[in-house]
Amino acid sequence: MTIAILCLATLFFVYRSIHWSWQWDTSAMHYVSFFIDHGKAPYRDIVDMNMPGSYFLEGWALRIFGPGDLGWRMYDFFLLAVTTASMIVIAWPYDWLAGLFGGAMFTLIHGAEGAGNAAQREEVMTVLIVAGIAFAFSALRARRPLLMLPFGFLVWLAVSLKPTVAPLGIVLLLMSIPPLRRRKEAVIPYMGFALLGFAAASCIIVGFLLRYHATGDFLSITKRLLPYYAGVGNLGIGRLISLLPPRTAFIPLLLITLILTLRNKDWKNWERQALAVAICFGVVSFVAQRKGFAYHRYPLSAFLLLWMGLEFFRAMKMQGWMRSLGFTGAAGLLLLIPGYCISIYQAKPNVELTDALMQDLNRLGGPKLQNQVQCLDMVSGCLGALYRLGLVHHTGFLGDFMLFGPPGSQPSAYYRNMFLEGAQRNPPGVIVLTTSGLAQPESFEKIAQWPQFVEFLNSNYSLDVTRMFDPINPRGYRIYLLKSGHAALTDARLQR
Repeated sequence: MTIAILCLATLFFVYRSIHWSWQWDTSAMHYVSFFIDHGKAPYRDIVDMNMPGSYFLEGWALRIFGPGDLGWRMYDFFLLAVTTASMIVIAWPYDWLAGLFGGAMFTLIHGAEGAGNAAQREEVMTVLIVAGIAFAFSALRARRPLLMLPFGFLVWLAVSLKPTVAPLGIVLLLMSIPPLRRRKEAVIPYMGFALLGFAAASCIIVGFLLRYHATGDFLSITKRLLPYYAGVGNLGIGRLISLLPPRTAFIPLLLITLILTLRNKDWKNWERQALAVAICFGVVSFVAQRKGFAYHRYPLSAFLLLWMGLEFFRAMKMQGWMRSLGFTGAAGLLLLIPGYCISIYQAKPNVELTDALMQDLNRLGGPKLQNQVQCLDMVSGCLGALYRLGLVHHTGFLGDFMLFGPPGSQPSAYYRNMFLEGAQRNPPGVIVLTTSGLAQPESFEKIAQWPQFVEFLNSNYSLDVTRMFDPINPRGYRIYLLKSGHAALTDARLQR
């Protein structure tokens, strides 16, 4: 019955989401790959704070699954399938159903959050870590040191997405030494293959930077832009802690899990300790990023659900009150499935802004706008419109969070000067200003915090159109056109 419920709910998620369109952060990551394919070098020509692995793995996914919406859905399904399979491998000696349970519940929670979180970098990072741990467990179980090679490779690829994974990889590697010594087995082969995997992943990322001659620019970004992004839009610790459980209903289930963990002493081995460390990493990763985004919980959610599944299903094989508690915990999680399915049913990709902007850009000249459009947006859809139209962006500023910070922040003077000097020297023919910003209310007034740019905009551009969407949470865009005294956009103006 449990297997049937989990499989049916997962198939429902696939059925309801297979037609979703990619959006939000995916549009930015797709566009970076598109930009690179059109001769732009990461970090040197593109002002962005994401790590090299984000670009490398995104490019890999686009080449394998394709750039369309269906390919993006296949990529998301592939990631979730790998996560579930890895959890089953981890849980196999105890109860493989616990792994299926954890993977399916993670899939449903992920799906209930809508299209915006599909194939997020945190999801990719979580898949790499879970799969890496599955290989590490298999290496020690089967006494095959070679399986530590994919462990090292996958975990270090995850580091290239989020450097905070590095301590987790090192700790897990060190934790595997005591059980090897207790079995009087040679440690060096296991460590050697793991380090070889670390080195292979490092070579790929270093090679990526060297290929684009972007090593120095990457280091500059990490010194300037990354600290700025890390310091704005942060939530208080109390608020972050309140956001840790995926739903309030998880709190009593977590208490049941804790009781079973304290009472269940027959599988206190290095694997259990490694999973506990991974859960702690998930908590630290979520709190350290301080943004409170739902996808920042993915590492925690994945390992916590796997842990809960293991505890519940092991307890269900016992006698007395622990058996009852195990059934209660498993049933409690299963009772959450209808709510997740309702959320999946109601979820709709929010592409209204992107679709409208594509129509406006086609009206203004479409293909004639190559290298002419400058987006001043976070991730609400401007880059998505350019990607779907095949238009190359005017500058390497693909986002505007470094130009217009949230209330109380001090945007980067360095990047403001760089942007304004470039715009004065070579003004874009079209500026698309959206209401979207980092950790601030939806509003066009975000530009008011930069008077020099407002003056530049008013002096050189005329407003073409304003469009607003979603009256409950107003969001929209304005299009500004370079005035007729400038050469840019002449063909488009003639067409109009």
